[in-house]
Amino acid sequence: MKSSLPALALILLLAGCGQPQSQAAQADAAACTSAADAGYQNSTLDQQARTLQNGLRYGGPNQVFGAERLGAMSQRDQAIQNCEEYGNQNGAPAVNGVPVVAPHIVN
Repeated sequence: MKSSLPALALILLLAGCGQPQSQAAQADAAACTSAADAGYQNSTLDQQARTLQNGLRYGGPNQVFGAERLGAMSQRDQAIQNCEEYGNQNGAPAVNGVPVVAPHIVN
């Protein structure tokens, strides 16, 4: 039993090892992350500027503030996943690399 413990530890260690990302994949991930970070910064400017100010009608951060922050973080994470999965189309369908125009009614 004791002789199998080092083997088990080695198997678990090697199971965590995967193929390293290529430089192109790393560059794509960095571009997606920076674009999502920029969107997150733009969408949370009002939350970032908010400070704890006692006596004001809309005081410091509360549970709503936290929920809005978590929602913005979730949108950031979803934007990164969509960018990495679909590229720069942001999840829009594409045919032969060209974005498909959504049908719409023209008045």
